Amino acid sequence: GHITPGLHRAPGFSVQAYIHPDPVGDAEPNGAVTFLRRQDAFLEQLFAEWRPAERLQLYAGKFNAPFGYGFNLFPGVLASFRAHDVYLVREQVGAGANWTLPAPERWGEHTLSAAVFTLDTSFLSNSLLTRQRCCDPGFGRYTRNTLRQGGAGNTGNLDNAAVSLEGTGVPALPGLTYNLGLLTRGPGKDATRREWGWAAGLRHERAWTDDVSTFAFAEFVEFRNAGGNPTEEAEDGGEGIVSERRRFSTVGAQVRSGPWRATLVWQRDEAKRSPNPLPTQDYYEASVGRDLGWGFGFDAGYQYARLARGDGSAGTSHSVIGRLNHRFARHHGHATRPGH
Repeated sequence: GHITPGLHRAPGFSVQAYIHPDPVGDAEPNGAVTFLRRQDAFLEQLFAEWRPAERLQLYAGKFNAPFGYGFNLFPGVLASFRAHDVYLVREQVGAGANWTLPAPERWGEHTLSAAVFTLDTSFLSNSLLTRQRCCDPGFGRYTRNTLRQGGAGNTGNLDNAAVSLEGTGVPALPGLTYNLGLLTRGPGKDATRREWGWAAGLRHERAWTDDVSTFAFAEFVEFRNAGGNPTEEAEDGGEGIVSERRRFSTVGAQVRSGPWRATLVWQRDEAKRSPNPLPTQDYYEASVGRDLGWGFGFDAGYQYARLARGDGSAGTSHSVIGRLNHRFARHHGHATRPGH
């Protein structure tokens, strides 16, 4: 989840923060309860926002790059979490802008977003609650980012960029919203080539009656030189370059009737890599949910998956899944997430 405080100092100027609670490492249940186990939190975003004109938003600081939308808006139980893991480009330091294009009203509203950035390796990237413990390999994130850890975009320079275009409100296409995105990130210490990514998405909302509505959604994301073609230790003890093209696709639909909702989602995670090829992973999810009141909502359902095992072979799984949400908001001004 996110805790999102904002400080509004003047009309058109604010400072926004996004605190992200998250476990520092995965924990297999194995019949045990893992609620809040190894819980931590990170300062995901901290940026100043200035609106010098009605159609223009400028921001600088620490933010998430404007690339893709699914990690924020996919409904259901697990679809947004998988998108979050694959293509949310978070904890970036730099500057950006959103500009609503001055198009005629009959063309709808179209917003162009652009940002330059690098991965945050300052003290602001330090975990807020949990620190490293000796000899515990289960911690995936327990201290600040460093240049030494590598990764695409972890260059220490503002040589990474994202550009996106989002449009909605076209009278000829009521209820339709599209997004297009381009991402480029330089190689980190462990990488050999610049990574390129692109995203394309559609979503459509329609109200059939006062109580019944539908929401259809899709997004496709591809990365070339995923991760920057990092070097890894080969089986013969030497080093080899991992060349990877990764594609992530989502298609789904939701029907809403009053406080009730039903959702169907298909997602595919495809990584073509050399060496060490991985099988294509598919996820099929069906769930039913309901708004419970006081900001709470609950969704539960079934998932069938064809996935990659730890040894790289293909496997299948059947899961009963559920998700309890709570949203509380108290606004004293206008806040906008960069790129959204």
